[in-house]
Amino acid sequence: MLQRLSIKNFVLIEELTIEFGPDFSVITGETGAGKSIILGAIGLLMGQRADSSTLLAGADRCTIEAQFTGLDDAVGRMLEEEDIDHDDTECIIRREINAKGKSRAFVNDTPASLQLLKRLSEYLIDIHSQHQNLLLGDAQFQLSVLDLYGGHTELLSAYQDSYRTYRTLSGQLQEARLALEALRKEQDYLQYQYTQLEEAELEEGELEELAEEERQLSHAQEIRDELQQATSALSEDEHGAIPAVTYALRSVEAIRSYHAGAEEWSERLHSVRIELQDLVSTLEDETEGVTFSPKRLARVGERLDLLRGLLHRHSLREITELIALRDRLAQELERIDSSDEELHRLEQSVEESYQALLEQGQRLREARQSAAHAIEGALIASLHELGMPHVRFVIRMEEHPTPTAMGLDQVTYLFSANKDTSPEPVANIASGGEISRLMLALKALIADRRSLPTIIFDEIDTGVSGETAERIAVILRRMGSSMQVMAVTHLPQIAAAGIDHFYIYKEHGADSTRSHLRHLSEEERVEEIARMQSGSQLTEVTRAAARALLETFHSPRRTTSSRSSSHPATKS
Repeated sequence: MLQRLSIKNFVLIEELTIEFGPDFSVITGETGAGKSIILGAIGLLMGQRADSSTLLAGADRCTIEAQFTGLDDAVGRMLEEEDIDHDDTECIIRREINAKGKSRAFVNDTPASLQLLKRLSEYLIDIHSQHQNLLLGDAQFQLSVLDLYGGHTELLSAYQDSYRTYRTLSGQLQEARLALEALRKEQDYLQYQYTQLEEAELEEGELEELAEEERQLSHAQEIRDELQQATSALSEDEHGAIPAVTYALRSVEAIRSYHAGAEEWSERLHSVRIELQDLVSTLEDETEGVTFSPKRLARVGERLDLLRGLLHRHSLREITELIALRDRLAQELERIDSSDEELHRLEQSVEESYQALLEQGQRLREARQSAAHAIEGALIASLHELGMPHVRFVIRMEEHPTPTAMGLDQVTYLFSANKDTSPEPVANIASGGEISRLMLALKALIADRRSLPTIIFDEIDTGVSGETAERIAVILRRMGSSMQVMAVTHLPQIAAAGIDHFYIYKEHGADSTRSHLRHLSEEERVEEIARMQSGSQLTEVTRAAARALLETFHSPRRTTSSRSSSHPATKS
C-alpha cells in the first residue's frame, strides 16, 4: 500500500507530506485546486516522463518520494534482479527533476531506470482515470480481465512459451526458405564456376613451374648455343680452361721437390681441374637436354592463359586461393543438394510446435469460457447494485483468425442498459456514466485477484449522481476492506463513504499561488460535505444533511473512534 507521499517544489505544491490509511480514502476540493497535481506526482513515481515545466516557479529542483508497504513477492524478485537492496516490508521510490528538465529516479536510494519504475508500479499501484475507460473497447484488456478473474497465469504462461517456440521456428523456416531460394537462383552460376575450377585440375606451385618452363622453351636455341660455347671455353684443346689448369698443375708439380708451397698448390689445382671437368660434363648433359618444341610451348602457353584467366576472373593472385574457392563452391553446392532435407525437418518442427500451440490454446480457451460465464453473472449483479436493473452483459468469444501472443481467442464485451436494446459492443453503445459504472464493477470484480495493494479512482463518479453515486460509494468502501482504495471525487455520497477524507485547496498570496492538502477532522468533513451538497451557502440545515449522509456510512460509535480522528497530521 501507499503509506506516505512527500512532494516538494512540484507545480503549485511547495512542500507536502501525506500519510494514507490502509482502507478507503477520499480526496475532494474545488475544481482546479490541485487534485490532478497529486495524481501527476504519483504518475512520475510510476515512470512517466517529466520536464522542467513541472517545477514550482523559481525552484531549482523538485522531489517526489513515496513509501510503499505490504509488498508482493514479485517486487522483491525485481529488485534482486536489479541488485537493489531491499527487505520484505517496504519500498521507497524517489524522483528528482532539476530546472533543466533532467530527471533521476531512485529505488531504496539506488539509481533506477524509468522502465524499472513502470515494472514496479504494476505491483504497487493502479490509477484509474477517465481515459482508462477506453480500455473497455481494447481486446487485450478484455482478455486480461478473463485471465485475472480466472487465475489463468500458468495456462497463459504455458501458451505463451509455446507461442514463442512456434514463432521462433517459423522464423527459422522462413529464413531457410529465403536462403534456399537465393541459393537456387545462383545454383547454375555456382555450378558453372565450380566445373571450370574442377576441370582445371589445379595444383599448388604449378603456375611458377609453368612460367619457368615457358621461359626456357621460348629461348631454347639461345640457351643451347650459350651452353655449347661455355663447354668449349672450358675444354678446348688450345685455349680451354681445363688444358690451362692441366699445364699449370704440371709446372707446379715440377718444383714440389725443392719448394715447400708447391704441394699445396698442386692439390688445389688438382681440385680445380676435377671441378671443371665435372662442370663440363654437366653442361654437356644440359645441352643435350635442351630441345625446342613448338607444340610443348603452345601447350604451356595455353595452360598459363587458363590459370591466369581464372585468377583474373575471380580477382585472386594465387593458385592456392583458386583451390580454396573451388572447395567453398563444392560446399555451397552440397548444401543446396541437402537443403530439401533440412527444410523438411524444419517444416516438421514448425508443424509439431503449431499443434502444441493449439493444444495449449484450447486449454486456455476452455478456462476463459468458464471465467466468462462467471464474470457475466457477477458483473450483472454488481451493475444491478449500481442502479442498472435492466442491464445485459455478454462476453462473446470467437476464434481469432491466427494465433496471437494472448491466445486463440477474440473477445468482445457486449452491453445493453435497456430492455428493448440488443447487446452491442460496449464501446459503441454505452454512455459515459454507464461506462464508468461498468469499469468500476470490473475493477471491483478483479481487484482482490491481482497482486496490487493500491488503486486510485480519479473521478469514477463521472456522469452519475443521487442513488447511483451512493451505490458506487458502497462498492468503493467494500473494496477498501480488502485493499487500499483512494477516490478523487466531486460527489458528497462518495466523500462521505471514506474512512479518511483529504481536502485540497489553493491559497493566493501577493505574488504566488500554492496548493495545500490537509486531513479533515470530523467537523471539517461535515463542512466540506455540506459545501459539496449545496454550495458555499452553508446553514444548519445543510450541515444536518451532511451529518446524516456521513451517518449512513459511519455508525456513531465508529464516527468517534474511527482512524480519521487519530490520523497522523498531514504536513502542507
